[in-house]
Amino acid sequence: MQRFPGSTVQEMISSLGIVTCFRKIFAWSKKNWKVVSAVTITVLVFLLTQKGPSLRTVLSRVREDYEKEIDVINSSREKELDARDKANKQYVDSLVEVEKKYAEEKKTLDRKKKKEIKKILSESAGDPEEITRRIAEVTGFEIHIS
Repeated sequence: MQRFPGSTVQEMISSLGIVTCFRKIFAWSKKNWKVVSAVTITVLVFLLTQKGPSLRTVLSRVREDYEKEIDVINSSREKELDARDKANKQYVDSLVEVEKKYAEEKKTLDRKKKKEIKKILSESAGDPEEITRRIAEVTGFEIHIS
């Protein structure tokens, strides 16, 4: 047998009890409307006249939070620029070392190998061991990148 909400006797009595309670509250409120109005007005006046934090305090907090956020943004930007400059310096140093090593061996880097080395340096920017290994594969000699 399938059950539907409100189909048991206990649920029906419970819902009738709630309805009856709301009817009694409504009847009492109609009879004593002045009391209900006075309580409602008192609560509203209390809520509306409560003194919260002053506008000056709120604005100073907002300004401080804004300044902190700007400082964080600026410091992260500086870190990003430093990391980029460091990676660029490592790239240039690596390329110079490769060319120097080739010059020592009286060889010149052709455009294809130069392009391959640039690709290796950009792909493996944070891993010196990987750069050393891959350049050794392309050029035939080992260069230690720091």
